[in-house]
Amino acid sequence: MMRKVPRSFVPSLAVALALIAGPSWATPEKAAAFYEDALQRFEKDDLAGAIIQLKNSIKENNKLLAAHMLLGRALFRHGNLTGAEAAFEEALNQGMNRGEAALALGRIHLILGNADKVIDRFTATGLPPALQARVLALRGHAYVEMGNNLLASRSFEEARAADPSAAAPWIEEVPLLLSTGQKDRARSAAAKAIELAPESAAAWNMQASVLQDGQELAGALAAYGKALAIDARHPDARVARAGLLVDLGRDADAAKDLAVADSVAAGDPRAAYLRAVIAARKGDHAAAARELAKVANTIDALPRNLIQRREQLMLLAALAHNGLGRAEKSIRYLDAILSRNANHLPARKLLASVYVRAKDFSRAEPHLTALQSALPNDPQVLYMLGSWELSRRRFARATELLERAAGPLNSADVSRTLASSQFGLGRDELGQATLEKSYAASPGDVQIGTTLAMRHVRGGQHKKALQIAEEMIKRDPANLTVLNFLGAVRSGTGDLAGARKAYAQVLEADPLFRPAILNLVRIDAGQQKFDDARRRLNELLARTPDDADALFELGMVEQRAGRASEAVRHLKKAVTLARRDTRPGLALVDLQLALRQSEDAIETAKGLSSRYPESLQVQAALGRAYLATNNLSHARTVFDGATRMAAFNPVLLVEVGRFQLAAANPDGAYYAVQKALQGEANHLGALALAVDVELNRKDLARAEAAAKTLAANYPNRVEAPLAAAQIAMARAQYPAAAAAFRSALGKHDSTIIALGLVQAHIAAGEAAKAVTFLEGWVKSKPNDRVALKALAESQYRAGQLQPARRTYAKVIEQQPNDAQALNNYANLLHQLDDPGASEMAEKAVKLAPGDASFADSLGWILVRQGKLEAGLRHLREARLRNPGNAEIRYHLAFALAKLGRKAEAKDEMQAALGMRGQLPITGEIKQLTAELGL
Repeated sequence: MMRKVPRSFVPSLAVALALIAGPSWATPEKAAAFYEDALQRFEKDDLAGAIIQLKNSIKENNKLLAAHMLLGRALFRHGNLTGAEAAFEEALNQGMNRGEAALALGRIHLILGNADKVIDRFTATGLPPALQARVLALRGHAYVEMGNNLLASRSFEEARAADPSAAAPWIEEVPLLLSTGQKDRARSAAAKAIELAPESAAAWNMQASVLQDGQELAGALAAYGKALAIDARHPDARVARAGLLVDLGRDADAAKDLAVADSVAAGDPRAAYLRAVIAARKGDHAAAARELAKVANTIDALPRNLIQRREQLMLLAALAHNGLGRAEKSIRYLDAILSRNANHLPARKLLASVYVRAKDFSRAEPHLTALQSALPNDPQVLYMLGSWELSRRRFARATELLERAAGPLNSADVSRTLASSQFGLGRDELGQATLEKSYAASPGDVQIGTTLAMRHVRGGQHKKALQIAEEMIKRDPANLTVLNFLGAVRSGTGDLAGARKAYAQVLEADPLFRPAILNLVRIDAGQQKFDDARRRLNELLARTPDDADALFELGMVEQRAGRASEAVRHLKKAVTLARRDTRPGLALVDLQLALRQSEDAIETAKGLSSRYPESLQVQAALGRAYLATNNLSHARTVFDGATRMAAFNPVLLVEVGRFQLAAANPDGAYYAVQKALQGEANHLGALALAVDVELNRKDLARAEAAAKTLAANYPNRVEAPLAAAQIAMARAQYPAAAAAFRSALGKHDSTIIALGLVQAHIAAGEAAKAVTFLEGWVKSKPNDRVALKALAESQYRAGQLQPARRTYAKVIEQQPNDAQALNNYANLLHQLDDPGASEMAEKAVKLAPGDASFADSLGWILVRQGKLEAGLRHLREARLRNPGNAEIRYHLAFALAKLGRKAEAKDEMQAALGMRGQLPITGEIKQLTAELGL
């Protein structure tokens, strides 16, 4: 009889089968050995080796919970988040404490953008107080990710209540407090975290974040150092410190941190962004673009739900796209952040900076206003506000803001902008000193060095400019930006061969370095190597057909080459593509005006005005277009609007006032002067304009009074003798005017003033003196094309026809597409009975087919050469374009009479004679009048 076995000893079938099925070689000893080896590898950062051994351990014993846990940690550190998640889920299934599971899996859920899973899966109920506090802190973090700041704050409070000694709730709350502008509370929370956990790397990392946000940079560096001394593998502290070092210009130290980050935070887009910044500073734009592309591509590829809940990721993506010149993509990320969290000040700051850099101040304004209220002393905000005020020409306010920003930021951008504002105020010496001081403090700073050098170029101090450029090259010979700038300086000094050499070196290192290509194009065009310029630009456009800059330059090349229709075509396309650049549109308006296509110029300017309503240059272009059609009422309306737009900015108002004078509106100009002087009493430009206004009003007494005020306030400025010269000219006191112009020349060696002196001599009947003066001027300044042209005209006026002929030949050689010069030269040749006159006149008409005077010259020359039918065609064209010109109608009447068309000739001659004072009655005119029976 069999003994009955107790029920408790009967194994279940499942257990029995499991025991039978187990491999004969699977032993706990082997699994433990693999695990111990893996643990040692993990501690030595041999993550790949640790993962292999842990998988071997699990293969030996799938129930080894420690192996699953360590595998999750190793995979997590290795960047394999989905693998880590699976390992932790298996550990949870096999009995891992749910509190520990919450901490392990919760972090992964947060990183993967699944904050709602943390809330749904993990609660703190029933956990020990210490673990309860950590889980509640994690839940608070999840609520922050979900945008529910109220529940986040409540969860942090519950965590502190559960365990007052826990540091985690304080640590997790700091980012929320900083992002919502609660800086004092953030500082207190970080301090409390360190008090509770002085050996916590996370606590010190938060302390560093708070200090960095408050611009306490030395303290922030020390705090990051403390965090990394505790945990050298802390990824956030490592990357954040690298970022701070980059901000401080310590790129070499930052690079060391980033090298470590490659192992502790592989693929971290923050690290890639910082490497891009460092590369850009070195002038390695290709490397910078590659790193930024990594950042943008990494984040763009992430799940949408992850991106939408991770403000830091969206901000980083915005930074990357911004750096790649993808402003619209950057704006989309920033708008998404602000729609979720209107108090996200870093996003608002970046968005404002995107708009400020694009000079889109209408869109920047609401953000700058909000930032001014929230961060009234933030240096970056002060800098942007200063830039905004500078754009509005409010130089005094801009200077005040920029001076406040300059100290803490110590940035080349700020110094450069501050100097521009100081120059705008007329404080040139102070502006120059700002640049010099900044360069002396940071001689390796490319931006400030280039700005200072360019100031030297503009001031004619070419040796100083070249010295700075060469110094920068010596410091960083591989910096292509600096090498390109050296080429620009050499070009500015007239050393075109040296400039070409520098640009060639740039393109040898980087054949796609666009600034050097465009600079070479400008040299080619200046040397009339139009085919070379076209080739370079067409190669650029083959790669990027919508390159607005290349199209703009191509338009300018074709204009210089005399291919006006091609220039118009390219500029029109550039206008369409250039979203925030007024240059193509303004150039197109200028070209259309030069071609006498005034109606087209008005349409172009109207389009620009609708896109750039706050641009004074655009308003000026529209006003000038109206002036070209003699539509003075519309021009005045435009300039009246510009006067209102300028507020009380004296610089803007002076500019508008001069436009009002051009529109024959001295009262409008007077109003602009009065507003300008309200904005800044005794403003130099306004006082000088006041003299011109009174001269236009024919009130010489008030003009003299205004000139006295000007001289009393600015006795050493050139404007004082210029005003005296203008008044003397108005009083027909030509010797006094000449003396005043000479005095002005002693203060400022200017072609414009020189031409004023020439005008005084001619008005005094001293044409020979005018010629002698200009001959000396041109000899000392052989590159002054304006003066050379004036010399030709003066010689012509003085009756020195052969010298004038030689001078005009030089003018045409230097400026073969100067239509006015060609027209004048044609008239001179015609007077000398040179058959080449018609050829010159024809060239002028081809360059400016809409100019009635050029058509008249060509037609008259052809008629006088006996080519009546050919001449008649051009004279009819001139008459249709300018029927109010008596001389044109006389020329047409003469041609018609010669062709036997007496009735039509009589009508034209009758109209010409009816324009009293326009037509001098010569013997030839009397003869024609008699022939026609008038």
